[in-house]
Amino acid sequence: MINNLNIMKINRYLFICFLIPYFSFSQVVINEASCSNRGNATDGFGESEDWAELYNAGASQVDLSGYYLSDRSTNILKWQVPAGITINAGERIMVYFSSRNTVNGADLHPSFKLSQTDGEWIILTNPGGTIEDSVYLSNRITKENHSFGRTTDGASTWSVFPVPTPNAVNSGGVDFYMPRPTFVQQAGFYNGPQNIEITVPAGGQVRYTLDGSVPNAGSTLYGGPINITNTTVIRAVTFGPQEESIPTTATYLIDEPHNIPVVSVCGTGVFDLIANGNGGSNEPTGNFELFEEDGTFIESALGAFNKHGNDSWAYDQRGFDYIVRDEFGDQHKIDHQIFPDKARDQFKRLILKPGANDNYPFEDGAHVRDAFVQTLSQKADLRLDERTWRPCVVYLNGEYWGVYELREKYDDHNFTEEYYNQSEFYGENQNGIHFLKTWGATWTEYGAPDAQPEWDALLNFIQTNNMGDPANFNYVDSLYNWRSLVDYFVLNSFIVSQDWLNWNTAWWRGRNPAETKKKWRYTLWDMDACFGHYVNYTGVPDVSSQADPCNAENLPDPGGQGHTVILSKLIDENEIVSQFYKTRYIDLNNTYFSCDYVIPLLDSMLNTFAAEMPRQINVWGGTVGGYDAAVQKLRDSIISRCNAINDGLIDCYNLAGPYELIIDTEPVGGGEVKVNSIWAPTFPWTTSYFGNIETILIAEANPGFTFSHWEYDVGPLNAPVESDTNGIDLQSNDKVVAVFTQEEVIVDGEGVQVPNAFSPNGDGHNDFFKGKIGGDVAGLSIMIYDRWGNKVFESSELNFKWDGQFNGRLLNTGVYAYAIDVTYDNGVQEKISGNITLIR
Repeated sequence: MINNLNIMKINRYLFICFLIPYFSFSQVVINEASCSNRGNATDGFGESEDWAELYNAGASQVDLSGYYLSDRSTNILKWQVPAGITINAGERIMVYFSSRNTVNGADLHPSFKLSQTDGEWIILTNPGGTIEDSVYLSNRITKENHSFGRTTDGASTWSVFPVPTPNAVNSGGVDFYMPRPTFVQQAGFYNGPQNIEITVPAGGQVRYTLDGSVPNAGSTLYGGPINITNTTVIRAVTFGPQEESIPTTATYLIDEPHNIPVVSVCGTGVFDLIANGNGGSNEPTGNFELFEEDGTFIESALGAFNKHGNDSWAYDQRGFDYIVRDEFGDQHKIDHQIFPDKARDQFKRLILKPGANDNYPFEDGAHVRDAFVQTLSQKADLRLDERTWRPCVVYLNGEYWGVYELREKYDDHNFTEEYYNQSEFYGENQNGIHFLKTWGATWTEYGAPDAQPEWDALLNFIQTNNMGDPANFNYVDSLYNWRSLVDYFVLNSFIVSQDWLNWNTAWWRGRNPAETKKKWRYTLWDMDACFGHYVNYTGVPDVSSQADPCNAENLPDPGGQGHTVILSKLIDENEIVSQFYKTRYIDLNNTYFSCDYVIPLLDSMLNTFAAEMPRQINVWGGTVGGYDAAVQKLRDSIISRCNAINDGLIDCYNLAGPYELIIDTEPVGGGEVKVNSIWAPTFPWTTSYFGNIETILIAEANPGFTFSHWEYDVGPLNAPVESDTNGIDLQSNDKVVAVFTQEEVIVDGEGVQVPNAFSPNGDGHNDFFKGKIGGDVAGLSIMIYDRWGNKVFESSELNFKWDGQFNGRLLNTGVYAYAIDVTYDNGVQEKISGNITLIR
């Protein structure tokens, strides 16, 4: 049997063979290219994009109008050259792979970028669909700022150009690099001393280092197994008659017991950056290795490193950013599901921070505040973007460097593209993202020059118009996710944040009208100055756990970007926003911000890395008792805060109560009840709500049921009991029951009908994927799979209902496959399959 891999290999072979005849006869050729451009050529936008040079090797002009460029052999007509582009005999045209989808002067900018390590091509196809020239990039991998090309203009031989010649005569080419050496023993965890062997490529010799530096011609010559007795990083390079190879790196962790992931980074400049705090703006090059918590080796990749942190940069244990650089000729991504609660499995950028300003022992911190707040936001499904967290241990040049946090980087177009399909550019050179950040000053991360003026225009509209007018409010609502603003303020109020609005504040929107998240929304940045910890940079009037919840909304616009101005204007003039803001705080205080939830969450996070802290302390200082006291201080502050919120809400908003409220349904399984902004987690649900404010109740029937009416002990409700959307102004303890009736069985049968999309965003509409089951169905089983084939939902209930979660975590927007096995009353069985789109 021929497996899929062999078929792919055969197809690639046939494709290569198909291309060969065109190489010799094409007049316009791919003459030179660089997927390693880090400054060897700059386009008209001032960017160092990957590039290719097209050269007319013939004696006559060629009209390139209608030609195509592509990076994929499966789609050779990917981007069409616009009309009016010609290339004279002996002349060149530069192609910059920027994804801008435009022409800038004489330069072409196709709608895609390139990766030299991901099986991509550069393919030139004429208007008739005939391939004129092509290059398979994985056969032409180059080092940073090198290029490859025809040895001389239009020649049939190829060379590497250590000094590239974009838009100029090809010269100075050398033979391609020596093959990379390989380690016989895989990088990983070992018990006791090890003898590490290296496979030396034919015709070469291997030199290696043990200090994290890249080997040079003077480094130790490999002559046999390398004996190592403690944790060591080995880097090896092949030397020979050709240009030396790209380095290969492997870390061997000897007798190192860890139960969380391990990251090993190395490089001379990387050490100087992290250990000495030097070179923060130079992006030193180094290697990154990732090992899972069970010791499994995951990935090794060359990349660039950046300073991460500001105040915390003064500590000896420093944070850093890591960027996989395809330009270095090694990898283009970390290919692994790093964060178990996220389906994402490809990362180009990661943050590694050792607690930032909550670092122990440097700030007498708990080593978890920022991670705790960001995780709490995710668990509560707030309308925010967060830095997903996972603890790890870092080794630097083979030396233990302490407990860090692996974090997702949200202020990056790879993040917005991964989760929301909002790319850096869309259409014809249109900014795909507007992204603003305030840290002391405000700047445009993406979307210059339009992002700031468009935000200012929205702010001005809100300030100068009545937000109680439906037309004005609807306009604002079309551009601005005010619910995200509410969540942002409620969260920062709850944690008593001391370092936001004028610092650590970011907000963005997607610009591609065909995709999601087109309204301005907020992100979480550094959240460690909270719960009574660190410096009050924002000038919050009360940083104690007893601070009034309304203090946040009354701040005098720190940062000058209008966030508090907008919130105050909306609350004062629009009853919808005012109601939502107050009840949102109440809802969260009853659920995710309650002591019953936040303390177990905190303890579960602390427990993941508790076993690592004694060694952290041994290396960096402090005592175990001191750390335990710092953790208890945080725990006590959180308990005090969540216990103080109710009294604060009463003082701020003139509320009465709180009163015990029991929410239930009849019959069991008949439906769900949404209370303001959240779904009741269980039935009966005993909670507490306030008087002097309406508590909104929404009933939603499960499949096979219909909402009938509400019943209550005290009441009254604010609408007829037959209305599924209702409300109550509590005056005492009460119980409210949503009553559902079972739908009449359809005798003649309709089989199983399911929708093709649903949006589990908690708005009370289409929040569940569920079917319409006919009376002729005796039984069924359904399974739902993600795009990787992982099963994310399974049920054998006729009234199945999927909320878009898997193991308690929210799944991403995307297409999921379902398979349903149906058994009918007459014994006939049927298999139904299809796709369901999850939209957030």
